[in-house]
Amino acid sequence: MKELFLAPAWAGAALGGALVAVALAWFSSRRSARRRDALVAPALAEKAGLLARDRWTPVAAILAVITVLGTGLALARPRWGLVTETVERRGADVVVVLDTSASMRAADVTPSRFVLARQAALSLAERLPGDRLALVGCEGEAQVLVPLTLDTAAVALFLEALEPGIGALPGTSLAAGLAAAAELMPPGTSAGKQVVVISDGEDLEGGVDEAIAKAKSEGIVVHAVFVGVQGRGAPVPEVDVSGRATGFKTDEGTPVLSRPDPDLLRRLAARTGGSFSVVSPGKTDLDGVAREVDKAARRPLSGSVGTNRRERFQVPLGIAAAALGVLLVGPLGFLARPRRTARLLALGAALAAVPAAAQPAASPGSTPANAPAAVPAAAPSGLKERILSRPPFTTARGEALAGKKALEEKRVEEAVSHFTREAALAPKDPAGAYNLGTALSLAGRGEEALSALKKAKGSSRGDLAADASFNSGNVLLSGQQWEAAAAAYRDALRARPGDADAAFNYELALRRLEQQKQKQQQKQQGGPPPPKKDDFEKKARMSRDKAEQLLQAITRNDLEEQRKKIAEQKKQRRAGRDW
Repeated sequence: MKELFLAPAWAGAALGGALVAVALAWFSSRRSARRRDALVAPALAEKAGLLARDRWTPVAAILAVITVLGTGLALARPRWGLVTETVERRGADVVVVLDTSASMRAADVTPSRFVLARQAALSLAERLPGDRLALVGCEGEAQVLVPLTLDTAAVALFLEALEPGIGALPGTSLAAGLAAAAELMPPGTSAGKQVVVISDGEDLEGGVDEAIAKAKSEGIVVHAVFVGVQGRGAPVPEVDVSGRATGFKTDEGTPVLSRPDPDLLRRLAARTGGSFSVVSPGKTDLDGVAREVDKAARRPLSGSVGTNRRERFQVPLGIAAAALGVLLVGPLGFLARPRRTARLLALGAALAAVPAAAQPAASPGSTPANAPAAVPAAAPSGLKERILSRPPFTTARGEALAGKKALEEKRVEEAVSHFTREAALAPKDPAGAYNLGTALSLAGRGEEALSALKKAKGSSRGDLAADASFNSGNVLLSGQQWEAAAAAYRDALRARPGDADAAFNYELALRRLEQQKQKQQQKQQGGPPPPKKDDFEKKARMSRDKAEQLLQAITRNDLEEQRKKIAEQKKQRRAGRDW
């Protein structure tokens, strides 16, 4: 498994995610079927076309599984196919020249110059893990302690064991240290050569200027690190064989003072293009020097040839992206789901649609009832027009947006044309039928509007079904079909309990229905007409509490009707049993 995948755990997670996606799809399908069977009898559902097979839903489930599997496999980083690769390790060659003369035992800095210098060299070795390091001890002559190596642990080991005075020739010769560092550099290269000199700057042998000129000609960059206190000399301790201090060096009875010289180190760094740093107690890191080394030109330090499997994560990732794209733009994808227009009439518009004289008036934004029917949009005649009128050039979402914009600009007939094409491009999306019904109602084409809204209400649920029922009620209310309007508002309240506008319009339709029945009774009895009452819509100011009370009454009435039906069914079952 490890050979095929660099992260095999993601492959197992992808398989588990695919199984979860399959289970969720099956559960959703079963839940929809149970809810449909509970709401509609199978025979009626078959006649209404609700049992028609949805070909897109299984495809959408398969695409979701492919998306999950492809993403998980891409994260698992599959690989196959052997390839030969040449691996190069790039870095710089860094030689650390550490002053190990007796003057480094001076304690003008705590605990001593050499202890701080050694700590600085160790910190530099830790910060250059990808470079080759070498270590040179510098006294009266230079000593190569560690040649250039990628093993920084070896350099650190020598630094831990190093003490001042290890050389055979006492004194201090920085020129000898620079010459030894130059000899360690590989020939034929002019980039990536770095030397770090850590010293108190006291040079007793001379020849530094010549060493600087040679280093500059060979492309060596020298970084100088100063240890000590400028302007103040310090006595040089004497130690025995075991390293214990036995006193101080003297010259004819006078203590010998070691005087640090940072100016020499500054000149060394400036003339070779390097950096100058100072270490002190509590500040022995050489981050600045490490950054300067990183900025230097890098060159190949080592190379190896081997065979390896090529990563192929692009293949499952591309498949997952393609499946996700099809899923998003398909009939169930949110990118393809067009926006539906807002509800046709609010509370004030519903009141305006039913004046006190009981004569239907045109609702805001609609045409009069006797307006001529809209001329259908002409079919495209040319080949170019026919091509551009079909997907992918024309989409349901695009038509929905165009129709919405036309409605906002009071171009109702144009909106009807756009929503008609939207419904044709996405016949299974109830939003298209809802948008078309809303636009038709604003155009004064009530029968067509009711047909489209009925289709939208039958194939949807939730807010869309509530809005479709609400707009149907508005159309019926403006047509003085009080009983049908009340039924439509009742459906809207069932789909979305708590809708104050629907509750108000429902009560308004019931009042109008009651007035109509009273008039019919008066006509049949031949009596005088009832006294004229104040218009309900002028006095009605339904509060939220009253709307909620009305909704509770509707709910109680529905529960009583359901209980009666259940009792009758139980009674019929008992009467029909034959033991």
